[in-house]
Amino acid sequence: MILIFINCFYRYRNTVTQRHSCFVVAACWLVAIPLSFAPMLGWYKQKTLSESANSTIVCRYIDVIPMSYLVYFSFFLCTLIPLLIMAVLYGYIFITIRGKLREKPGNSVQTQSYNYLKKERQLAGSLSLVFVLFALSWLPLQIMNCIAYFGGEDIVPIPAFYVGIMLSHVNSALNPVVYTFKIKKIKTTYLQIWRRCIDCGDNRQQSQCEQSA
Repeated sequence: MILIFINCFYRYRNTVTQRHSCFVVAACWLVAIPLSFAPMLGWYKQKTLSESANSTIVCRYIDVIPMSYLVYFSFFLCTLIPLLIMAVLYGYIFITIRGKLREKPGNSVQTQSYNYLKKERQLAGSLSLVFVLFALSWLPLQIMNCIAYFGGEDIVPIPAFYVGIMLSHVNSALNPVVYTFKIKKIKTTYLQIWRRCIDCGDNRQQSQCEQSA
């Protein structure tokens, strides 16, 4: 079992190269571009825009974007399905790592693989925390959109929508904090950036003092 794991580890290192990673990131952006421009391609409230053609248009999101787009496209297709897939994958990762960690190491090779698995479990735990925070931040607003679309807009009070919108924005502010405190490499990089900024500020202040003197 350990030999199989080591083989898979080296296959992973050979497969997930910098070139392949850049290709995956570029593919994600290319897929996201047409998805983001779906309203501009015709999925918007045309009646509202035609009625406002001869008057001042108030640029509000809910006056332009239909609720069907928010429910079927934004929630079901772009949020709910990826969340379910990620939940299954994270569950599979944790079950696999837990099963391998139950096998106590008997030699140095097994000890190295055991320590590697512990680090991978810690990293998976940090990423799963980001996943949970994303779900908790976005699901309330998406669920309220579904209730308003299928049950009626008057069912959900307006202040509840404001709270849901605020939660969705808070998620973007929480991610850097979680990455910093949970992933050691990112924390080290942040500290290096801060030290460079502080050193640059001290050097500029010192040069200004020398010039004024």
